[in-house]
Amino acid sequence: MNTEKTNREKYFAFMLIVMGVFGLLVILWRLTCYQFEYDPKHYPVDYGAYNVLSYFTIQSNIFSSVYLVIKGFAVNGSGKAKKFAFNPTVTLFVTTYIIITGLVYCSGFPLKMSPPLHWNTAYRAMHSFTQIFHHVIMPLFMTVLFFFPSTEEKISKKAVFLAGIYPFVYSVFSIIRGAVGRMHFYAYPFYRPDFFTDLLMKGKEVSLPLSYILMLPALVLGIGLFIAAAAILRILYNRRIKSKYGKEEK
Repeated sequence: MNTEKTNREKYFAFMLIVMGVFGLLVILWRLTCYQFEYDPKHYPVDYGAYNVLSYFTIQSNIFSSVYLVIKGFAVNGSGKAKKFAFNPTVTLFVTTYIIITGLVYCSGFPLKMSPPLHWNTAYRAMHSFTQIFHHVIMPLFMTVLFFFPSTEEKISKKAVFLAGIYPFVYSVFSIIRGAVGRMHFYAYPFYRPDFFTDLLMKGKEVSLPLSYILMLPALVLGIGLFIAAAAILRILYNRRIKSKYGKEEK
């Protein structure tokens, strides 16, 4: 019986490491095989290959991929890896970020904000696959994994609010970078000061300070979305802990 359990753990660890390494290779492909294809709506300017690292999508996928590799080693018995990968707070952060990545991308299709997928050339097919992998496959994989806890430790209430810190810092940095950077690059359209003025003021002339003021409620709602998602995940995760280990909520 112990041998069977050990073998299952080894297979599971191997699967996690393979998934994590594959995720990193997909990002590496995107960096090394970058081709700019002009698109007047979604890609009007060539910001360069490495600018892809500015996207929350890529960053959340890097977090997830690295987490999977480390968790694979943790499942395989590495004590140092366990301290990181078996920490429920770390698990909450990584899962929350990748889930929001998937939700925002998929909701962008009906709003016509997400770039369309193309499969007519080898490069476009691979590029479209990376979009699906980053926004659909990885979020689903991480969501399923989230409900297979490796320890009896529950997620604290404090961790829910801490989950909003990184998205807040990322958002502030993205807004400032777009405003003062040489190329005025905004990772996402909702970081542009004119996005909400066009949406709410219907093209009327609005001062720049007012544009940023109009952006504040959306920023608060955005961070609130991360905290809300983390809160829901915490409830579900702790219920799973209670079901699996019989531990009551403290």
